[in-house]
This record gives sequence, structure tokens and C-alpha cells, in this order.
Amino acid sequence: MTASTSHRSVLSYLYNHNPFYVISAVLMLFAVRSAYGTIEIGTINCWIMMGVLAGYTLLLAGIGVLIVRWGKVWEDARSILLLLLLLFLGVSVSMDDLFSRITPDQGMTLMIAGFLFSVIVSEAVLWGTGIRLGLRYRVPYHLFLALFYVAPWWCSPEMHPRSSASLEWMLFLFPVAASLLFLCLLPAVRGGVAYVKRNGTPWGWPWFPWIAFGVIAACVSLRSFALCLTFGPAGPMWIKSVSGPPLISFDTLWGFYFLIPLGFVLLLLLLEGGLVTKNKVFQAGVIRFSPLLLLLAMPAGTGPVHNGFLFKVTDVMGSPIWITLWLLLGFYLWAMVRRVPGAVWGALGACALFSIVGTETLGSRTLIEPTPWPLLVDGIVLLGLGIHKRSSGICTAGILAATLGIWIVVPETILFQYRFTTCFHMLWISALVLGLTLNDDFSRVLLCISALLVPLVSIILIVNERAAEIPLIWRLAYVSVWAIACLLIARFWSQRWFLYSFAGTLSILFYACATFGFRLATQSLSREAVTAFVWSAGALLIAFLISAHKARWLPEYAWLSTRKGTQPEEDSPPHSLEGSPVDEE
Repeated sequence: MTASTSHRSVLSYLYNHNPFYVISAVLMLFAVRSAYGTIEIGTINCWIMMGVLAGYTLLLAGIGVLIVRWGKVWEDARSILLLLLLLFLGVSVSMDDLFSRITPDQGMTLMIAGFLFSVIVSEAVLWGTGIRLGLRYRVPYHLFLALFYVAPWWCSPEMHPRSSASLEWMLFLFPVAASLLFLCLLPAVRGGVAYVKRNGTPWGWPWFPWIAFGVIAACVSLRSFALCLTFGPAGPMWIKSVSGPPLISFDTLWGFYFLIPLGFVLLLLLLEGGLVTKNKVFQAGVIRFSPLLLLLAMPAGTGPVHNGFLFKVTDVMGSPIWITLWLLLGFYLWAMVRRVPGAVWGALGACALFSIVGTETLGSRTLIEPTPWPLLVDGIVLLGLGIHKRSSGICTAGILAATLGIWIVVPETILFQYRFTTCFHMLWISALVLGLTLNDDFSRVLLCISALLVPLVSIILIVNERAAEIPLIWRLAYVSVWAIACLLIARFWSQRWFLYSFAGTLSILFYACATFGFRLATQSLSREAVTAFVWSAGALLIAFLISAHKARWLPEYAWLSTRKGTQPEEDSPPHSLEGSPVDEE
């Protein structure tokens, strides 16, 4: 690509997307922010700041109406309309300091004037551009504008004197109020695509009007932070600098956990949108990414003001992580009621986290000792789900979760010293039952594992030194019971693995009995005599087995089979010395 072609592509991009409206608005906001940081505190003329932002807002709104009304330049108009939302936020923020200086009557007038300014400009833009915004969207939109102006008036100590503790909770409740306003959008979401048809723009649902409300969600976050910065009672907003202008102190009570209610409500709206459009992929995506809400609950500040209020919230309501887990669990349960794919797994995961997350958990260092009840609940639910779906894999996951819960419970009972034995046998017997009652690929794996464990456990029980504390007769009885069980399973379920397991376990049982008998016999007789007796008994057993095979008392597959299609030879009649048969008389 030549240099001229590259320059043309850059110019073409700038021409088509026209980012200069955004650049202009950002520079204007930066200029106002810089003015606050360079002018001496107490001498800032906030009326001028507010007037500059209001005038710029009117100018940008007029340009937006002009290019749509007579130019139909919707691409540029979209940037302008979204920027107007940010500028309304900027105008409301510029009033914060005024609410700390004027009388209550003047504050009421200022609040109403700011709200009416935003409403009139918004309605004028909608009328001028011909955009039709339904009441289900328009009413919540104007309520958001009202919230932006009412919040600083209500939180201002000069407008409404209150204690510092009460003011902190008022600031904390601002995003909660905004979240309730977002719930007012549920009727609009349920209206779906049909409600925004013929809206006067080239944009369809969900881009219209949900991008605008996405910007409003960002404005709510910024407004919450600005309120804490201005009215936070724990310390001054401005700090002196050794050289240069004063700096803003960002050690406020605000934290990302303030936005947890907002994130939760947005998840509900997104899920409802996926249900209305019957988009299964989008529904699954909402369920898959909803655990990201936990990121808002992670501690992000280290200042004393921030940590002090975080500890207050934790003492009164519980830690943000704990609260978020309950919200996620409720979200997944609601999604399960609405039959959303994957919701049940999200609910099980959230429930499992309660085993290590408590009311005072603020991070990885404050995780609680594992508690069993979430794991037991998960285990019961998974086991029921697996039985309903006839899935041995899901049933096994449920049994593992329940066994882990029992592992945690056992130390509080008299079975503490038998914890491993109890949990191991629960898993073993459960795997055997699942393998015998269900019929899928994983159930066959469970059967194979269960069969192989019988001789393995028998060897350990006979040979292991730690098992010597158990009387030998009990150990032999235990192995005998498993041998009989293997034989019965092989007989009635036609499971070859259990036939092999029976043979191996029986061999181990005979070996243990022979060893015990040999040691007992050598106490009364000489070792040579007992050894000879054992070899004699072994030879007798081999001879009997050969005779039993000849008599066809044993199944053919237990031995090396003869050539297919042949029968074992009968005892041949006597031959003469010349090799010919004896003549019959």
C-alpha cells in the first residue's frame, strides 16, 4: 500500500465516521475539569462552568437537529445524541458545588431548572429529528434525568442537614435507586421489536434505543462516583499540593461494589431481551458471563476512607461478595423458572461457593472454613437431576459433592477416625449401584472400576500393616462378602469383569486362609511336614480340576478351549501289539 493510498484510507475513515464531535465534547469536558483544578478553591464561579456546559449542550443539540432535519446524516447524529446524555450528566455534576453554597430555596429552584433544561432539550431534539420514542422508554428516560438533579440536592448537607453516617448511606443508595429505575424498562423490553418499529430512524431494535440506555448506565456509575467525591463526609475533596494547583483526593467511600445492584438489574434486562426474541444463544451467553458480576465485589481501594465504609457495609449487610452470590443465585433460579439453558449449572456453582464464602469474606484471605450444607444441597440436586435424565455422569458429580460435604461433617461426629473409610465406601458402593442401574458409556466405566477395586481392596486389607489392628476373622469375612457379591453380579447381570474379580478375590481369600493355616500348623508340626502337606493338597486339587474338566463339570470358557468343532477324545479301546484293534468276537 502506497503512502497516498494510506492517507486516503485514513481520510475516508475520518469522513465516514466523523469522530470530531466526540473529540470536541471530550475536550470541552476536560477544559471544565482542568478549570476546577487550577482555580483557587472557594473562588470558582460554578455558574460560569454550568453556563458553559449548558451553552455547549444547546449548540450540539441544534447541530444534531440540523443535520438530521435537512441532511439526513444519521451516522453523525448518533454520536451527537449519545454525547447529549453525557453533557446532561456534566451539567448536573457542575451543580454539585452550587448546592453547597446557596440557600435551600435557591437549591430547589436550581434543581428544577436543571431538570427542565434537560427535559426541554431532549424533547426538542426528539421533535426536531422526528424520532419517535415510546412512553415505555420515554418515562424511564426522564426519570433518570430527574435522578441526576435530585440526587445532589438531596445529598447536599446544606440543603438537608444530616449526620455523616446517614449521608454515607444516602450516597450508597443512589445506584440502588438507579437500578430500580432500570427495572421500569421491563415493559419496554417485553415489547420487543414490534414496539420500536417505525421509530423515525434507520436503526432497529436492540440498537435503538438500548445503546442510549447503555450510556445512561455508564452515566449512573460516573454520577455515583461524583456524588461521593463531592459530598462524602469522611474527608475533604481537595488536598493541598506542595507545588502547583490543589489535587482531588480520590480516597472516597465509593467502590465498584456500589454498582452491584445496577449490574444485577442489567442482567435481568438482558435475559428478558433474550427470552422475548427467543434467542437461545444470547440467553446462554448471559448465563455464561453473569459470574463476571463478582468482579464488582472484589476490593479495589486501599484508602482508610474507602475501607472504613466497606467495613460498615460488611457489618450491617454482609460482604459485597456474599451479597453478590445471593443475587446470582436468585438470578439463576429465576432463569431456571424461565427454562433458560445452563441456568441450573450456574445455580449449583453459586451454591457451592457458599461453602467457602461467608458474610465477612472480602477476598481470598478472608475465606471461611468449608461448610458442608451447600455441597450437600448441590449433591442432592445433582443426584435428582441425574436420575431424572438417566445420566450416570451427573449422578456421579452429585455423589462426589455430597461425599465432600459428608467429609466436612464427619469430624463433628463419632466417625471421625473412620472418615476416609466411610467416604471411600460411599463412593465405591454408589459407583457400583449407578453402574448396575443405569445404561450409558460412563456407567460401564463405573462398573469396571468397581470390579477392579474388589481384589485391590482385598489385597490391601490382607497385607497392609495398618489393617492388622482389625481381627483376621473380620477381614476374611469382609473379603468373603465381596467375593459372593461379585459372583452374584456376574451371574444375574452377566458382567464378565465381576467374574474375573470373583476369581481374583477368591484366590486372595484362599491365599490368606492358607497362610494363616500354615502359620498355625507350624506351631504344632515341623515346617517340612506342613510344607509337604500343602504340596500334597495342591496336587490333589489340580488332579480333581483335571478330572472335573474331563467330566465337563466346569464351563468351557474357564479353560483353554479345544479346537472349534472338535470334542474331547473319549478313552480309546485297547489296541493289539501290532497296532490293530482287537477283533470283536
